[in-house]
Amino acid sequence: MAHADTLRRLFPAVQDQVYLNTGSYGALPTTTASVMTSTLEALLTNGRLHHSYLDSIREVQESIRELLGSLLHVPPDSIALTESTGHGLNIVLWGIPFQPGDEVIVTDVEHEAALLPVFVQRERRGVSVRLARGGRTTEEWLASVERVMSARTRLLVVSHVAHGTGQRLPIEALTKLAHDRGVLVMVDGAQGAGVDLVDLEAVDCDFYAFPGYKWLCGPDGTGALYIRPELHSLLLQTFISGASLVSHDPAYTLSGTYLTAPGAARHEHARTDLVKWRGLLESLKLLHVQAGFDFMSARIRGLTAEVYDGLLEYSGVEVTTPREARAGLIHFRVRGQRDVTALKKLFTRRNIDVKACVDTATLRVSPSFYNNSEDIRRFLNVLEEDLQLANPPKLEGASP
Repeated sequence: MAHADTLRRLFPAVQDQVYLNTGSYGALPTTTASVMTSTLEALLTNGRLHHSYLDSIREVQESIRELLGSLLHVPPDSIALTESTGHGLNIVLWGIPFQPGDEVIVTDVEHEAALLPVFVQRERRGVSVRLARGGRTTEEWLASVERVMSARTRLLVVSHVAHGTGQRLPIEALTKLAHDRGVLVMVDGAQGAGVDLVDLEAVDCDFYAFPGYKWLCGPDGTGALYIRPELHSLLLQTFISGASLVSHDPAYTLSGTYLTAPGAARHEHARTDLVKWRGLLESLKLLHVQAGFDFMSARIRGLTAEVYDGLLEYSGVEVTTPREARAGLIHFRVRGQRDVTALKKLFTRRNIDVKACVDTATLRVSPSFYNNSEDIRRFLNVLEEDLQLANPPKLEGASP
């Protein structure tokens, strides 16, 4: 526990409140805030000198790709840096050369960040959108997706972890099914990267988009997109600027020729905001070196077990997340209490941050490695004291 306690002290946001909403935004470590502040002060004093500023951004971004490549078990040059999960998903959806009548499969648990750009493809490029309804088991998921596949299917869009249920989807099996039919797979990894030990080489998906500001504890406006190396030349560039080209001159000519950057970096379009990129790099260093991704994953697994087992002690609570298929999100309902916004206010008054999911009428709890058992106890106490539910929980012996 000493390691966990040492890490917890680096996150001021978790000291005075019960911070159980990492699935929305991760807490920022003091080291990251310090690096961002010192970078901003240096820019204030020295200005943004053109070449040195751009060189600094380029070096920092290369280091970020190295660490993300290590996290995901993929080559660094297969990663493009983005502003969010949705940014990465849009790069893929606008980059695939769809033809009218091509089909894209989405599931009924997808986030709006994935659904909305798919809907726009239907409006602007005549793509047909097919809906696969999920299940509780791998077999049900495979049957649901296979049912809506056809010879015109080009892309399967699927979440690693469903944001509205907390279920970890069988993305390895779904990817194999899709690839056997010649279908590309794009994974929304917003609730996966930084929670599970994600091995994209094993998953074998074609695209994987995720944010830097949730489970990776980075600043706002950061994210990344993995693109399978063989597909770098398939994706058309939606945005392009000097940042999308090779770093040496001449990168383009007035006759219209240009040399794109090698790998996924060709889909980046700006060399700006050194402050946020240094912040993300510092957060990744902390997670990689001080915390350790193995520790983080095991810690989250243990804390979600405490939440799950504690909730099951209350007869008035329904846990909707499948236990064995959970990741970092636990969804639950209080029977007879449909107004989840009002329920959230009960926790807010106790200085406890959870998420109200109106669409599924659930509350969502998402602990990270910087939380502890006392946080879970305080959260569960609200159920007993404010909602006066029976059967006080016993946290001892929560199974992983």
